[in-house]
Amino acid sequence: MPQKLLIIGLDGATFDLILPWSKQGKLPNLNRLIQTGISSPLLSTFPPLTGPAWSSFMTGKSPALHGVLEFFRRKEGTYHQVLNSRLDIDGNSLWRYLSDAGKDVGVMGVPLTYPPEQIKGFMITGLLTPFGRRDFTYPLSLLDELEDQLGSYLLRHDEKYRPNNPYPFIKEQFEILENNTQAALYLLENKTWDVFMMHFLGTDCVQHELWHTLDPTHPNHDPVEVERLGNVVEDFFKRVDASIGRLLEAIDNDIAVIVMSDHGFGPVYKFINFNTWLLKQGLLRLKKTPGTWLRYLLFRLGFNYNVLGNWILKLGLGKQAKRMGRAKREDWQRRVFLSLNDVNWSQSKVYSMGNFGQLYVNLKGREPRGIVSPGAEYEDLINDLSERLKALKDPTTNEPVIDRIIRKEEVYTGPYASRAPDLMFFTHNMQYKAMGLSDFSSNRVFDPVFGTTGHHRMNGILICCGPGRFKQGAETEGACIQDLAPTILYLLGQGVQMEMDGKVLLELFTDEFRDNHPVVYAESGTSGIKEDEMILTDQEKAQLESMLRSLGYVT
Repeated sequence: MPQKLLIIGLDGATFDLILPWSKQGKLPNLNRLIQTGISSPLLSTFPPLTGPAWSSFMTGKSPALHGVLEFFRRKEGTYHQVLNSRLDIDGNSLWRYLSDAGKDVGVMGVPLTYPPEQIKGFMITGLLTPFGRRDFTYPLSLLDELEDQLGSYLLRHDEKYRPNNPYPFIKEQFEILENNTQAALYLLENKTWDVFMMHFLGTDCVQHELWHTLDPTHPNHDPVEVERLGNVVEDFFKRVDASIGRLLEAIDNDIAVIVMSDHGFGPVYKFINFNTWLLKQGLLRLKKTPGTWLRYLLFRLGFNYNVLGNWILKLGLGKQAKRMGRAKREDWQRRVFLSLNDVNWSQSKVYSMGNFGQLYVNLKGREPRGIVSPGAEYEDLINDLSERLKALKDPTTNEPVIDRIIRKEEVYTGPYASRAPDLMFFTHNMQYKAMGLSDFSSNRVFDPVFGTTGHHRMNGILICCGPGRFKQGAETEGACIQDLAPTILYLLGQGVQMEMDGKVLLELFTDEFRDNHPVVYAESGTSGIKEDEMILTDQEKAQLESMLRSLGYVT
């Protein structure tokens, strides 16, 4: 059995970019892994978001089993959203199973891992680590050690792309990449490990902000900007490829390597404001109070949070807005702008929350002020909603916007299926981005994109390379992100946990390896997460939610 495994997570990486660049000789290290190993598209969760996807990778379970279905969830008894955290992930992590089995494990930068687990090895947490904390490493002394070696460890991505001054954002991405690569090399060479995982977040960030520079057909594409900046996304992936090469040079040739991403990427051409659409459809109704009437009047005149956000971005005031904290900013926003606080729930049947326009029925017994009865009334409403979505057309092209409509039971099965939206859908080529986390962000259903010109797609990447274990020079299909944890456990000679609904991807392995290593299963132990491990202040939660918005993860 292989003694060591290196896992490299490239957040948001897509074969749509990697394969052409590899064939052109621009990504030699990734190309070598593809040619000497086996590769596959890797189906993400639905929706294909960092929160549920990395939770599924860690646990080997689909979202309805581990409980994280979005970055946010509806707070019980309200119509407001709260941020998910590691404590909301129901299930043991891959590194907990490996650590308990006696493996030395190193984990670096994976999202939703704060606070770090006390594993046999070491851990540095990633996205959603609270600002200002120094307890994001295990052991705690590891941060001091890294700072002694590097001068600093760069954890936070602060800068937002601004067309009038993109350089701070670009500079920060390359600085974090180099700093984190140096940290990984130090850990690889100076720590004991059997399994080491490094996560690169910048691959996601640059695609969110700069996809329009890759796409001459994008409405935000500016040849002058491209002439000035060059191909920043391609340059960044080249630098990531070079970092991968440095990591590979630091390990022995017989060590197995897995490169994967949590989802793919592609262009966003327009935003859709689904709560505005529901308002126009008469499925959301507003209160008849003076305050709501005034906010609605301003809304009709085009005075909304979307416009304000554009000006904040153009003027470079994002950091000042962050300092206010999301709770205060959101309270102020809802006092000034039209929001779900202005909805008359006694007359509203449907609302939208989520990055992909997820639609929730205002259901009796589930929502705090639900009016739709389960059964026939619910089914009639779902059918009516489906027909309305099919009829939704882009006002510019007059083409249908929705490619596929999905009911919750088609996607979610498990103890947390009750958290799922009632209707979901794919927009045409996934080129329309919902603004479902901003209540009524515009008085128009369709808006031009701003700040985010690229967004997630369903297929990420999977590349597996290891002499005597993985097939060579082949491709396969049908892999899902929740399949990786059981597959890694199998690769390392461990029992596959019975609680996982992911499967072992036997087709990745050579016939000889499969013949000599049958799959065995094991009963899951107790969770390694304790509720008292993480207590976040309201200010820290607000800062994290603000960061997600500024990075383009949520809008």
